[in-house]
Amino acid sequence: MKRYIMASFAYLTTGTGIYHTFFSGSKFYEFLILTIGLAGVLYDFFYKKIHTG
Repeated sequence: MKRYIMASFAYLTTGTGIYHTFFSGSKFYEFLILTIGLAGVLYDFFYKKIHTG
């Protein structure tokens, strides 16, 4: 359950970052939000490969 909550947070952060980066003034903080969101999405995408233990 914790994984799904973190994944939903990552996808929402990515969506917010994309919106602010492409549809408003591009500033450092919008790119930071987008980068954090994309890192979370990539972590969710490769979760099974990372935790094969």
